[in-house]
Parts: sequence; structure tokens; C-alpha cells
Amino acid sequence: MAYTVNKKNSSASPNQYTVQDGVINTQTDLSFIGKGYAGYGESIAENFLHLLENFSNTSAPTKPIAGQLWWDSTNAKLQVYNGTAFQTAGGSAPYQSAAPSGLSAGDIWIDSDTGQMYFYNGTQSILVGPPSATGTTSGFTFDTILDSGDSNQNITKLFNDGNLIAVISEDEFTPKASLSGFATVKKGITLTTAISDTKFQGTATDADALGGVAAANYLRSNANDTTSGTISVANDGGLIVGVDSDMTITVDSSGGIIANTVTNTDITFKVNDGGVTTTVMTIDGSESRVGIGTTTPSTKLQVSGTTTATAFSGPLTGAVTGDVAGNLTSSGANTMGTLVMGGTLTSKAIAPDTDTSYDIGTSLKKYNTVYAKATSAQYADLAEIYESDSEYEVGTVVIFGGDKEITVSSMGADPRVAGVISENPAYLMNSDATGQAVALQGKVPCKVMGQISKGDMLVTHSQHPGVARKGNDPKVGTVIGKALEEYNSTEIGTINIVAGRL
Repeated sequence: MAYTVNKKNSSASPNQYTVQDGVINTQTDLSFIGKGYAGYGESIAENFLHLLENFSNTSAPTKPIAGQLWWDSTNAKLQVYNGTAFQTAGGSAPYQSAAPSGLSAGDIWIDSDTGQMYFYNGTQSILVGPPSATGTTSGFTFDTILDSGDSNQNITKLFNDGNLIAVISEDEFTPKASLSGFATVKKGITLTTAISDTKFQGTATDADALGGVAAANYLRSNANDTTSGTISVANDGGLIVGVDSDMTITVDSSGGIIANTVTNTDITFKVNDGGVTTTVMTIDGSESRVGIGTTTPSTKLQVSGTTTATAFSGPLTGAVTGDVAGNLTSSGANTMGTLVMGGTLTSKAIAPDTDTSYDIGTSLKKYNTVYAKATSAQYADLAEIYESDSEYEVGTVVIFGGDKEITVSSMGADPRVAGVISENPAYLMNSDATGQAVALQGKVPCKVMGQISKGDMLVTHSQHPGVARKGNDPKVGTVIGKALEEYNSTEIGTINIVAGRL
């Protein structure tokens, strides 16, 4: 007949186990033997042995009940099952990399990775200490070291993340053994020199020195003072001088500025000339004038005395009035803008600084007669300005007609032919008119098509506007000019011709 094994704690579930006849119940880590089971002696003996050794093994029992003990043979610790998980029994705290499960308020455990202790407040694990992980130190420690005279010195060390930041001592001494960052320990708090820029941050009421310089060596701002060093103002606000801030030396985007802020007052530059204080330059504040050698300039710039200059770099944009009593002489090349003289300008060679870039006279201001000897012309054709129906390319053959004075040719051997659009005429007639230059005589580029030989007379093309072709026995008045080059193509090209020669 089956029997029942009841737990001591009847509220635990399950609170009892039923053992059937002739079998062993294995609901727990112990063997419950049923009536009539043969070989019961071994099971009973093993139960006692397992209890005696507290289920000693490298792994926890697989069917524990609350209160069951287990000897953790790997860590050599006695563990107790709290109904949820095994935890270290007695005064030894759990030592593992994460918080144990099933902790109760007040339980303590140690993080095996960091070497830090925690206690459980019923909700979360709270760090007890040390404040830093294993291998580093943060906070104050106390030490006794020998000084260079073999005397003990009691000191307090301040660490952060394993680095010694400061030493507190009631005496000044030199450590006998090297203490990195502390060749000498001063009275009070000594900061390390091993970490750059270590300093006290905040406000101090007084100091013996700043940057190693005695406080008495700094300039006063509230009294007269003297310095043997150089004063540098590293800001654009510069210097302000005078009880009423009369004078300023400042800097802006354009450069340095010396300014007198008082209305209509001067700025004077003086020197000691052989023991005599002499004014060399005056800036007149009421008239905005500069005087050199005079204190009362009557013009924007007045120089009293002889002026010598090795060079002048312009432009000279204003007028130069008055007579030049002496010679205006230059030994080198000169560049200037407009030179206006009342008399005759006599010079030797006149040359522009850039080839083919400038004119003599303008379209609105022309010289009446130019007396000169021409040796050559840069360009080859004689041209005249005519109003055109459109803006035509150089070399285009044009005729008299259209809405304006000339238009592009469109009929073969047209007797109305006017000429060819010129590129750079040697002489241009009617130059002030509006329109395009048409080459009437001379060498000029011309658009052509077909087979052409040197000397062939050219007439307008019937199928290609603005293009010339060879004329076979052309009529009077239809000839554009004569070819200067060979050409043979069904495509439009450009050759040099002599315009206007029949």
C-alpha cells in the first residue's frame, strides 16, 4: 500500500510526495523507497551519503527544494536553495560577474569582474565599494613614506582612475624613493606634474605667484606703474588714452587706426631735434588736412620744404594745377592715364604698354589733323560702315538691299553685290555710323564653295546665301573680287580674296 512523505513546511508546493509500492520515488534528489522494493539498502545508504556530503558536485542538484544544501566543489562553497536559486550560505557573499537571482533586501554580493561589493535594497543592487573597478583606484588613500632624510612622512594621496593627482602633507619634503609627479612635496596640497595642465579650477582669494611670477611683478591697473617688458594688446579694441578717452589705437578689417575722438582737435607728431622739440607733421582735425613741416596746412596735403621721392605709384586721380617750373624728366618707361596740358607736349617715342590695345583719340573726341608718316598698315582692306539687316559673320558676301542698307546675298551673280563683311579693315570710312564694316577694296577673307583657282573672278552663289563661287564670264557689276587661294570643295570654306578688282 502506498504511503505519503510530508514536507516540514506544509505551505510549500508540492507539500508532500506519494511513494508507491515496489518502486523508488525520484521527485527529489533523494530516493524514497516503496514497500516491497528489493535492494532498498543501497538507496537508503546513498541517501545518507548524499546528505552527509551535501550533494557535493561541480553542478547544482537538479531537483532541489527550498532549504536544501549543496557543496559547490568547483568554488569550494556551501550553497543553499532559497526556492528559486542556490546562493552562498553563511557569511561568504556570492562572487560572480552578474547580480545573483533571488536576492533579498540586505543581501551582499561581489562582482568578480570588477572586484566591487554591492548590497541589494530590495529593488536594485547598490555599489558599496571600492568606487573604481579592480586595477584602478579613485579617492583618498593614506600612506607613510620616507623622505630624503630617512624620516617618516604621513601623507594623504588623492587618486582618480588609478592616477595620483595630489598629495596632502603637513610638511615640505623630498621623497627618498621616486614618486612620479612629485619631485618635492609642499606643505598643504601639491598637484602632480606628471599630468599636463593639472590645476585648481575656481576662484581663489589670493596667490603668492601666477605662472611662477611673483604677484608683486604684475602691473597695477589702479596706480602708476612701470614695466621693463613689451606690452602687447592682442585684441582689435587696442589702446584708449586720455581721461576722456581722447585718443584710441585700434584695428578693424582695413588695418590699424589712430584716432582722436575729440571734435576738431589735431593729431601732432613731434621729435626731439638736437634738444629742441619740433613738430614734423600735423593732422588738422577741424579741416581734415595734413601738414608736413607746417602746423597750419591750407590744402589736403601741404609740404613745407623740399620733397624727394624715388617712386610714385598712382593712380593720380585728381587734377594737377599750377605751373611746373622745372623739367618733368623720366629716365625710364612711364605709364599714366589722361594727361591734359595747356601747351604743346614735346616728347620722343610714345609707345603703349600693350600691343594693339589702345587708341589715339576717342569716338567722341577726335584729333583734327594727324601729321605723321605711315610706314605700313596692320590690316589689308578698305571698308565702310553700312547698316545691315542682321549681324553677319566675317567673310559673308552682302548686297545692297533688304530692310536696311545691306543684306546677305541670295541670288547667283547678283549685280547688287556690295562687298564682303570685313574682319579688321586697314581704313574704315564712316566709322561713327551704326552697322558693319564692308570691305570694298583690298585683301579680305571670303566664304566660298566649289572649285576655285587663284585669279578667278568671284560672284554670288545662287544656292548658298552669303557665299561666293567662281564666275564664268561674269557680267559687269556682278564681280565681288578675285581669288588669292586655291579651293575645291562642296563644303563652305573661307579663302583670302582681293575685293573690288575686276
